[in-house]
Amino acid sequence: MRSLFLYLLMFLQVCVCAHAQNLSSKPVRIVVGFAAGGGSDFVARVLAQDLSSVLGQQVIIDNKAGAGGAVAARWVATSEPDGQTLLLGSAANFVINPLLSKNLPYETSDFLPVAAVARFSYALLIRKDLPIRSVAELIAFAKQNPEGLTIGSAGNGSNTHVVATAFMFTTGTHLRHIPYKGTAPALTDLMGGTIDVLFDSTPTVYSMINAGALRALAVTGPEREAVLGDVATIAELGYKSFNASNWFAIFAPKKTPVDTINKLNLSIQKTLQLPKVRKQYIDSGNQPIPGSSAELDQLVKSETANYKTLLSNAKITLD
Repeated sequence: MRSLFLYLLMFLQVCVCAHAQNLSSKPVRIVVGFAAGGGSDFVARVLAQDLSSVLGQQVIIDNKAGAGGAVAARWVATSEPDGQTLLLGSAANFVINPLLSKNLPYETSDFLPVAAVARFSYALLIRKDLPIRSVAELIAFAKQNPEGLTIGSAGNGSNTHVVATAFMFTTGTHLRHIPYKGTAPALTDLMGGTIDVLFDSTPTVYSMINAGALRALAVTGPEREAVLGDVATIAELGYKSFNASNWFAIFAPKKTPVDTINKLNLSIQKTLQLPKVRKQYIDSGNQPIPGSSAELDQLVKSETANYKTLLSNAKITLD
């Protein structure tokens, strides 16, 4: 009888250990709020490929498109806080949309910051046949012809609308805003000559600029882009306070254990420092931005304060 008892005890221990091993070997899921093939999906997949090796655990991408990323955010916010389900968030999810809309299906307080991943700037584009060759000429023309130029965006309250508004506030100009349902149709109309000006993300348009299909007057980040080395920043051209960019970062559901957050952060930082990963990001117009979870938290807070003032002054609303 004693032998039978010991055998059963050993059997139960084996079952428990096997179950624990299965739990710890579950894939880490990074949820992306947009369809596969887009800019955010690219950033997530580059990270996931080598993060799997660093973590020693499979990392997969789960695309849950809808409502400008809100569907994915809601999904992650209500997931088990065990570090297995993460969100690739952006300034849109955590700064701009919460300031503009009272009806989001999630709260920023539903998440804990894990680690920043990459940042990208925007390019100031004009239609090819517009007889303007510099930012200074664009500003002068706009001041002499109020609302004489049109500027497109991805829609009211979109990142590109906010960047355009910041540019007009900074330069004392007013261009007539034409909102689209996404930057793709706006870009098509810019190339077709229907609108005059557009801000679009550097990763999206740099190859078209280099091929001569688009004309870029400047970029909006704090420094020049490696993929557009000859294109100056707006800050370089006399508007030193101007800096507009977007970023991607990893967030976890609130109540995720601190040690789990720390482990994920360290693993992501190690991944971002790999030469292969850095090259893939930089070659695509993204800049890797490793840092602590506390630094990501501060980034969200500081940008929220800055955008709150801008959006209030510009009277931009969604609801």
